[in-house]
Amino acid sequence: MIHVAVALVLGTYVYAPAHVTDGMRPALMFVVVPVAVLTGLFMWKQAAFRALLSRSSRRDAAAQR
Repeated sequence: MIHVAVALVLGTYVYAPAHVTDGMRPALMFVVVPVAVLTGLFMWKQAAFRALLSRSSRRDAAAQR
């Protein structure tokens, strides 16, 4: 859902008149684009992230025994 919301913000920036989007530029550069990249990477490599998380949780459970 976050990725869709970020895409809507980016679409608004692209298709809105320039005088409307001047104030949005810093937020887009430092918040919206990095969030879009991170959520896109997570969606692309979701299986690898889940395997990594389950591996670390199994390792933590074994260390507690």
